[in-house]
Amino acid sequence: MKMTSIRRSRALSIRARVLTLALVPCIVFLLAGVAGAGYLIFDAVQTRNYFQLASEAQQRSLPLIASLQEERRLTLRRLASFGTFQSDLIKQRNRTDSLAGQATASLGELSEVAPDSVTRAVREFGELMGELPAMRARVDGGQVSISESFSLYNDIIDRFVDGTKGLAQFAPDAEIAYLQLVVAPLLTSADLMQRSDALAAANLVGGGLNNTDFSVYQGQVSSYHLQLESTIPLAEPEVQAQYRKLTGSAEWLRLMSVEEVLLRGDINLPISEDMWRAAAGDVGQRLMTMLQTQSRHTNDLALSKVNTTLAQSIVAGVLVLALVALVFFFALRLSRRLIERLVRLRSETLDLAEKGLPELVEKVRAGNDVSVDDEVRLRDYGADEIGEVADAFNKAQQTAVAAAVQEAKTREGTNKVFLNIAHRSQVIVHRQLKTLDEAERKQEDPEQLELLFQLDHLTTRQRRNAENLIILGGGQPGRRWRNPVSLAEIVRGAAAETEDFARVKTAKLPSLSVIGPVVGDLVHLLAELIDNATTFSPPAARVDVRGNVVGRGVVLEIEDQGLGIEPARADDLNDMLTNPPDFGIMALSSEPRLGLFVVARLAARHGISVTLRESAYGGTRAIVLVRNELLGPDSAVPQDKADEQDQKADRPIDPKTETLRPVELPVANGDSPAPGSTVRLTIPGAVSLPDLPNLPPLPMVEPRPGEDLFRPQKPVGAEHEPTQPQRQQRAPRHLEPETSEPLPKRDAGDRPPLPKRGARADHEPSQALQREPRHAERNGEPRPEPPKPVELRKVAPEINQPAPTDGDTRAQANPQPQTAGMAPGRPPLPQRRRQQNLAPQLREDTPPAWPAQQEPEAEHNREETPDQARSRLSAFQAGTRRGRDEPVPGEMLNGNDSVGSTRNGQHRSE
Repeated sequence: MKMTSIRRSRALSIRARVLTLALVPCIVFLLAGVAGAGYLIFDAVQTRNYFQLASEAQQRSLPLIASLQEERRLTLRRLASFGTFQSDLIKQRNRTDSLAGQATASLGELSEVAPDSVTRAVREFGELMGELPAMRARVDGGQVSISESFSLYNDIIDRFVDGTKGLAQFAPDAEIAYLQLVVAPLLTSADLMQRSDALAAANLVGGGLNNTDFSVYQGQVSSYHLQLESTIPLAEPEVQAQYRKLTGSAEWLRLMSVEEVLLRGDINLPISEDMWRAAAGDVGQRLMTMLQTQSRHTNDLALSKVNTTLAQSIVAGVLVLALVALVFFFALRLSRRLIERLVRLRSETLDLAEKGLPELVEKVRAGNDVSVDDEVRLRDYGADEIGEVADAFNKAQQTAVAAAVQEAKTREGTNKVFLNIAHRSQVIVHRQLKTLDEAERKQEDPEQLELLFQLDHLTTRQRRNAENLIILGGGQPGRRWRNPVSLAEIVRGAAAETEDFARVKTAKLPSLSVIGPVVGDLVHLLAELIDNATTFSPPAARVDVRGNVVGRGVVLEIEDQGLGIEPARADDLNDMLTNPPDFGIMALSSEPRLGLFVVARLAARHGISVTLRESAYGGTRAIVLVRNELLGPDSAVPQDKADEQDQKADRPIDPKTETLRPVELPVANGDSPAPGSTVRLTIPGAVSLPDLPNLPPLPMVEPRPGEDLFRPQKPVGAEHEPTQPQRQQRAPRHLEPETSEPLPKRDAGDRPPLPKRGARADHEPSQALQREPRHAERNGEPRPEPPKPVELRKVAPEINQPAPTDGDTRAQANPQPQTAGMAPGRPPLPQRRRQQNLAPQLREDTPPAWPAQQEPEAEHNREETPDQARSRLSAFQAGTRRGRDEPVPGEMLNGNDSVGSTRNGQHRSE
């Protein structure tokens, strides 16, 4: 419970807390004000209702009292005269009964809200009024005495007087109570005058007043005169005026004269009885009028004050509500201003944290000079607590920016050291590659040459790793191209960067070129993806590379047959390829994927889109989209032609019905067909080769059995004997970068023939070593009998002879090499002589006969093993690759030569 209350209190906002602080006293004050005003209003309403009922009851009861007084006089006279005046009595009784109904109802309503004394008097008044009919019957029957009937009427009127006195107890103030007390003496005075008159009239009819009645009469006359003299000065001025008028009237004087005579015991009246009765009635009526005037004035004043109190109570209640509302309004306004300042502080802080600080950090990382005090500064929020919080935020953010500046300086220094080390490594690797290339050219020993090739592979991998370091450090690799390079060359160069390049199968690619500044990064990007494909797929599985022209550019697809990537992981990798993170984040990752991070960096640099999808074989398919802006100016391929190329590249080939197209190669063997003739080589089965550039043909070197691209599973038959030992198959040479210095332009027809690696013009080798597969020897297995490769000899063409333009591999051969068209200072190309460098024990006395020309039909009908066909195709591919990759002497500058593929076997570069 305690923790729950703490959580709730923490969940309250500052606005709610401020409003709570202001609302609690406001609510208390509101409740107190409403309670006080409500009480006053309720009391005023109750008092007003009470006096309204009292005024109504008095207005209806006073005529009843006057009627009872008259009925009392007539009753006493009836009893004294023994049955006379009966008709006047009956009329008076009826008038009394008619007035009693209305008066009793008003008194009943008054008793519900009146104090106890009034309620008790009203109840007793009602009870006595209930005894009146029985008294009347006894009077009519002569069964009651004068005193008894006189006492009943007096008691009824006395109860009314008691109730009138009780009204003063419920007065709203002292003034009303005082005025209400004046009404009771006036009523008593008027009643005493009527009593004395009734008693005197009854006794005079009977012969005079006895001693008892005389004493009563004398007391009553004296009493009402004294009360009038004591009460009139307290009455209203109007009542006083009425009294003065009354005492000066003739009726008052006649009544006084009668009373004086009676008080002396004389029954001889100074005036006639009729004049006495008229004077007594007039005086009694005026006294009742004075009573009604005082009572009405008192009730009106009470109602006025009650209404004033009610209005004041309502005003007080409204004022309380207004005051509470005003206090709450000021509290709300104050809290709103406070909240607005806090919200503005929060907004500025968030804006500075989300926009200002990142931009400032980017400026710092970019090397721009920034002022921490000027850049990171919030507005002045005053000297109160909020201003102190703002100053604290300023100091915290300035400290963070200062730390970022220091970190950026440290990072910049680290990057400089990082790039310096990488550039130095790259320079050493380039020099190492140049040295290895020179050693490979001069080496004739197959065993040593194989070792050099292995070092060449490792060095190439080391060069790509050094370039990875430069890219991760934010630098630019050293290899650059100025002129556009064909897409096929880029893909072949990328495949050459991988160790298992033999598993990479490239379909026919669109005849497009890529602008020079993008070539190096695109080659590196494709090399990383191809290396991933070869690394994470079975060793015997192939990796397909396809290309197709689309509306936005050209698409390259690299598809492997591995285990693939989980969908969630693939989504994360695609997101990284689309938005490459900072290298610092990658460095902090528990499982860094530097290969794909390098791909993401390169793709983001040139706007290349790289997406990973699931392959139809269950592996991974990397889709690379090169935009039109990155293609060379001569890369406009019609869409219909591009679609046709894609259909051919993607069309499945039936090895039973389709064969490789015949390739005519020039031969230079004295025992072979005539010079200039060609040998048609037909390979059964489906083999797809990339387009070859229009280069002059190069001397052919036979592949070494067991080490070529298509390794045989068993010894090959001896249909064709080997002519010379073959070097280890070398990966296709990486694209040679162009230097910053302009090179002389030469047409294809002016390109000089490439020199033959390892040829010597001054002397012949003393002994040629035969090279055999090393893997069998290392594994302790017997060396298989080397297959006899197909002997395909070529003669270098004339220098001025133009290269073929039809796109196939057919080349014209000249039986005699010409040197007239060669560049000055360049030695003529050496010629290969049959079995010149072959070991003596392998030489033949008579070379095998080779038909002048063999038609594809005959070649196809001849029974051949798959290994023989594979060996022939390996020899053909090795020669064409060497012809494409071998640089012309003198064109290698700054050691930028690079050697074929390496295998990035450290970790998967995802």
